Amino acid sequence: MSKLYQMDPYLLQYRSEITGHVEQSGRVGVLIKDNIFYPAGGGQPADRGTLVCARRSYEVVDVEQTPAGIVHWLAGTDAPAVGAGIFMRVDAERRLDHMQQHHGQHIISAVFEQQYGWATTGFHLGEQTGTIDLAVSELSDQVLQQVEAEANQIVMENLPVQVKTYRRSELSPDLLQKVPPGEQEVRLVIIPGLDENPCCGTHPRYTGETGPIKLLKTEKVRGQVRLHFVCGGRTVHWMWQTYIWQRRLEQAIGAAGQEAVSRLAKRESELKKLQKERKELLQFKYHCLAEAQVPQALQVSGALVLLQHWPEADMDMLRGLAAAWCGKPGRVAVLAGGHGPYDLLLARGAGVAWPVNRLAEVLWPLCQGKGGGNAEVAQGKAQILPLPEMQQIIADFNRQFS
Repeated sequence: MSKLYQMDPYLLQYRSEITGHVEQSGRVGVLIKDNIFYPAGGGQPADRGTLVCARRSYEVVDVEQTPAGIVHWLAGTDAPAVGAGIFMRVDAERRLDHMQQHHGQHIISAVFEQQYGWATTGFHLGEQTGTIDLAVSELSDQVLQQVEAEANQIVMENLPVQVKTYRRSELSPDLLQKVPPGEQEVRLVIIPGLDENPCCGTHPRYTGETGPIKLLKTEKVRGQVRLHFVCGGRTVHWMWQTYIWQRRLEQAIGAAGQEAVSRLAKRESELKKLQKERKELLQFKYHCLAEAQVPQALQVSGALVLLQHWPEADMDMLRGLAAAWCGKPGRVAVLAGGHGPYDLLLARGAGVAWPVNRLAEVLWPLCQGKGGGNAEVAQGKAQILPLPEMQQIIADFNRQFS
């Protein structure tokens, strides 16, 4: 089986024949004599495309290197017969995108290694961005800016990209460290004077075909830095999306550029101040609301029980009301909110012997609800809210602890 994708990554259509079938976990795949589809490997996803046989098309949804050979997994359960002639067509847009991202990774990694001595320990080409893992604990914005500028300079110089195969014995000790032990023939992707690395992926003929490179963000992973980036068409898309988002933000803020940043920072500061004031006012509001309910509260064996439904209340409001009510000793709150299904919250203050989670266990069947909690606080959802029956259960429940 010849790997034509390595010899000519621009070869996107080819005629060949089916040499075998593979079935696995309900999937059907085919082996092909001459292969132009790249199988997943080395951080690069597989190609996709179609096979045409006897005027019928078969969708190639994945390509995988296996001990049996390169398997082309097909959509559905039908496949061309062994020996049948086929016409292969690779998804050209996907192939170009992968070539741009993968070669961009080679350029970025080479700059990091040459300029800073930081090796790339991992590469992944995702649907939105590519990532490399760098053997360094931190990466400053200044370094990112310098590396991005250098990488794009290499792109603009449009340097030739060479692909050569060597025997293991011909490689330098540094390159041998990057080659699996059993591999005797090694394919190198070379940018003369800049980089040479063992690689099985698809690459362009010139660095200029990589297109603009943009370094996006970093994150720490297992003590190293993971860098997200985009190249070529993805960079152009990123630039347009960033422009759209920036324009919308500036319109919302009513200013542009640095003035927009300054106004946003000022608004954030004001918002934090208002949120703090709101929290303090809410506590005062809940205290006033709770104390206003004292005349309606139930005296149950020395405990003051507030059984109340606030249709406008959500669970946050119920928690605030319960905290205000139970801030005084000898009080129990059984509060409901909403219009159905209802939020239900139970809480007790100091000096109350009732474990409210046990009271809740008695109320859930009556209210057609469920929830959980502990002796101090319990909460959940109720489908119905029969307040008179709930009041009777509370009175009966209290006798167990009188």
